[in-house]
Amino acid sequence: MNIVEFRKKYPTDTLTLSSGKSFSYRYYKNSQAKTTVVLLTGGIGLSDLFYLHFERFTKDFSVITFDYQICFTDNEEFAQAESELLHYLVEKVWLIGQSLGGIVAQIIAVHHAEVVEGMVLSNTCSLSKAMSPSAYKHLMNMINNQKSFKRLLSFLSFPMIKHLIRRAVMNQTTSGFTQKEKELMEELCGVMMKLLTKPYELHMIDFLIDAQNHFGMSRENFFPWENKVLLILSEDDATFTRECKDAVVIIGGHDRMVCQYKQICKSFNCKAKVFTQLSATLSKQIGNPDLIVLFTNTVSHKMVRCAVEEAERCNADVVRCHTSSKNALQEILGSVCM
Repeated sequence: MNIVEFRKKYPTDTLTLSSGKSFSYRYYKNSQAKTTVVLLTGGIGLSDLFYLHFERFTKDFSVITFDYQICFTDNEEFAQAESELLHYLVEKVWLIGQSLGGIVAQIIAVHHAEVVEGMVLSNTCSLSKAMSPSAYKHLMNMINNQKSFKRLLSFLSFPMIKHLIRRAVMNQTTSGFTQKEKELMEELCGVMMKLLTKPYELHMIDFLIDAQNHFGMSRENFFPWENKVLLILSEDDATFTRECKDAVVIIGGHDRMVCQYKQICKSFNCKAKVFTQLSATLSKQIGNPDLIVLFTNTVSHKMVRCAVEEAERCNADVVRCHTSSKNALQEILGSVCM
């Protein structure tokens, strides 16, 4: 299937919102599906780049896509528009967000929890208030670079800009690809170049910059989706630093850190047990440790109470830490194991 066939098979619809603005979207209703997914693209903001994903998902799900449309000036207004669309369609959805789309998914979830069933976040980061200083600095550098790029757009030829974007995409993504895969990427880049306009690129820059207004998210914001968040963080993705990606564990992805926690403890000659979820037998599983480390931004209040009670029972030391990064654990063990 090529892009022309896709558009013919899945035409766009338009909803007039309560604000009077129009919201364009693609919606495929799979009558056999129990779940509906919304595909949120990355920084380019053009949903047609997901057309092959859309087609594949329709086999098992109902599917919705849309661009980050120019008429919505910031993330909060866009989240409101999507919420209104989902209420109109009578859908509660899984948000699947890639890169910037992962951040957009989190903003939508925080502001309109009633329309979100869960999230799948790919190669993204969070806007956590518990983010490390270096991770925050990296994100602010990205935002400042976008501001600089916006100034360049005011006097550079946009066809030249599109050529540079296309070359960068092909150089970064096609290493090791088969010839067929390279041809597919060429087709996607061709679609992107035809759709991308200077006004839309300027809009997407402002949209990304606006994300800084949503810093300060906490674990509590995401309690409704306990065990309903899947993180897909590629080792070879360089858009965000490792610390930026690690910060996203505040919304349910902390299970992926278990092996790393154990390796760090082993390096300090400590035998470790790691608990990321509250179980009925947690108090019996804790045993008689010398030290209990509580990452307070990634555990429930019930887990904290249980751990503290067991620490009092076995006279174990308790260290509370607001961040759950590898560096935080290393600093704690470095101070108590000397």
